[in-house]
Amino acid sequence: MSNGPGHLRLADRGPALAGQIVAGTGAALALLGPFSDVVAGIGVAILIIGVVLAAPAGRHPGPVMVEWWSILAIAALIALIGYGLAFWLPSLGGVILTIGAVVSLTAVFFGTPVQPD
Repeated sequence: MSNGPGHLRLADRGPALAGQIVAGTGAALALLGPFSDVVAGIGVAILIIGVVLAAPAGRHPGPVMVEWWSILAIAALIALIGYGLAFWLPSLGGVILTIGAVVSLTAVFFGTPVQPD
């Protein structure tokens, strides 16, 4: 049953789509850093695991972002640097961690591979 032209559905990418969901969950947890350093650390670790799991779908363009996986990987690295930096310079590290997490969420949201319905 088709919903007409222009409708999209998620592409069947299996573990890669699961990796994007894991990365998005990790990025959301990393944003909770002001409440707990442990939660932020777990979030960054989950984000990195999600980036690795999503790697097989990296060559498939999303509906808005073509190079979404590269952006996701760089943003995860920025979040990791921000997390480590937050132990010495809490304000700057927190800002860098937040930027990395927000860009990661953006890459996951706009880069999820889809196909026409």
